[in-house]
Amino acid sequence: MSPERRIPPYLKACFSAFREVSAAKYDGIPFDLPAIERKVAHLREKRMLGYDDLRYFEAPEHWWFTKFWVFPPERDLARSLKGKTFDFWHLPKRESTVIGQLLEVFKSIELASIILRFIRPDAYGIISPPVERILDVRRGSDAIETYQNYLSDLRSISSAYGFDRVANADMALWVLHEKCFGELRDEDVAASYRADPEILRIRAKNLVLPLSDISHPRLAEALVHTKPDLAAVVACHSLELLLREIAVHIAPDIARLKMESLIEELPNYSGIDVIRKGIWKRLLGVRNRLFHEGRLPSAREAADLVTEVVRVEQDAHRLRKPGVGLRRRGVDP
Repeated sequence: MSPERRIPPYLKACFSAFREVSAAKYDGIPFDLPAIERKVAHLREKRMLGYDDLRYFEAPEHWWFTKFWVFPPERDLARSLKGKTFDFWHLPKRESTVIGQLLEVFKSIELASIILRFIRPDAYGIISPPVERILDVRRGSDAIETYQNYLSDLRSISSAYGFDRVANADMALWVLHEKCFGELRDEDVAASYRADPEILRIRAKNLVLPLSDISHPRLAEALVHTKPDLAAVVACHSLELLLREIAVHIAPDIARLKMESLIEELPNYSGIDVIRKGIWKRLLGVRNRLFHEGRLPSAREAADLVTEVVRVEQDAHRLRKPGVGLRRRGVDP
């Protein structure tokens, strides 16, 4: 199977529609980005850029560059470019260095990405809010990291679906945004986007990664108002793990009991509030109905689950400290 055939039909159609969609958005004049690529192809082997080279990137006959961007004044750019060398040929080797050099000169990550996209369309795209939205691109600690996150996602799409170049994937996703959220909406395309496994994987990674360093109870707490069903699943799982961890600390012999028996036994040990047994038994019922019967908890039950699992996590955390322990009631240490 050729690489082209791996591209989902809806994305292939989006890529094919780039000129049509750009014309529809910008006064009937389609963008001719391949023409710009041809004009700047020689710059791949040229290590130094001059101010005159920039005319290729802003050519008004090929696209509406000046509607969105402007290069710094010639006097400033000429001074910044003097003596600067850019290793475009060996990219993406030392990529962050080259991006940083371009950012230093052009003062804009968008302009830096434009230079890279047209000189090296095989590996680069133009960072843009539409594609950032489509992929929920993760913000970095600075502009360079954000652009590299953007490129990483584009390259994943390009590799997974066999686009010939990263720039082609970028163009397809730009059109996809118009079909999903812009003025040229197409519900069939939007439905394909929402179900695309590779895009879902990338979006999930970008949305969840910032939360990867928090505990599951705290994750459930963060989700309880926006995704209470998912919060309940995370909380139920965490509650069982944490109660078993507490048992390991204070009475290893009961740690492997079934949850019903474990909950019955734990209050026999000092430091465990007997009243909480009733709470745990009630929440265990919520957990069993969810896992065994598929019955989602109510909003109140989900909130109670999250509140208690955060509290149990705090109990477990205290027991992890050296020298902290509990003992069975009436038994000397």
